[in-house]
Amino acid sequence: MAESNIIGSYIEGFDQALGGGIPKNHIVMIYGSAGTMKSSLCFNILYNEILKGKKGVYVSIEQNSLSLLRQMVSLGFDISKVNIEVLNDAQDILRGLSKLKDDESKKLTIVDLGSIRKQLKGKSNKNKKGTADFAFGPDMITTILKIAETLKSKKLCDILVLDSLTAIYSLTQIKEVRSDIFYLFEFFRDIGVTTFVISEESEINPNYTRIGIESYLVDGIIHLQLTERNRKVTREISVVKMRSTDCNNDVFTLEFGKNKFKALYGGKMPLV
Repeated sequence: MAESNIIGSYIEGFDQALGGGIPKNHIVMIYGSAGTMKSSLCFNILYNEILKGKKGVYVSIEQNSLSLLRQMVSLGFDISKVNIEVLNDAQDILRGLSKLKDDESKKLTIVDLGSIRKQLKGKSNKNKKGTADFAFGPDMITTILKIAETLKSKKLCDILVLDSLTAIYSLTQIKEVRSDIFYLFEFFRDIGVTTFVISEESEINPNYTRIGIESYLVDGIIHLQLTERNRKVTREISVVKMRSTDCNNDVFTLEFGKNKFKALYGGKMPLV
């Protein structure tokens, strides 16, 4: 596979497990329990790809943009190296999208649906044309699709992180889960966006995500978990599947230090 057609994991020692990397335009689900650094891992990929010239979009449904950026700064990300645009105004999000410059270099657009939802709390879904209100309630998926399509048309969306699918399920009224999620993923494929979809691991059955159906619809699945050994908890990472690659399904210990992720082969104990 040509280098231009893959995206690195930016986890030292892990790309070989992916068969060289993540194929361009894949839909990849990153799932695991709380505390496994799902958001940080996705931001790490997005950030490093932006530094290489790609345009990135982070759609946050629950965590607000300020909290997200503070979290990433605390991990050592130098956000001054990327050109950040935050869309967090419910009354002006569509206008804000239209004002973005086309093909702006090192662009990271954060769509802060958490803040927008807070602004819209208690408001009616009957809105004036031109506001974002119409898209909340049962139709958040349509909002995400419209935002992604607009950003892609402005050449500002090569890679997208959706944080999280679990939040969509809890905040929207999805009647036909498989068809709605299929449409969501196919839309991202059709417009040529590599997408990382975060999903919480079920507390009842750790082998499945909360709904489970989406695992059949994505191109790749990366699993993060916390494992206790001798009263010490470590993070672990593995590739469950990755279409179009010769992936390695072994479990790796996942570490983060000195501003980078590392994967230790075979689930070895951390070097601490």
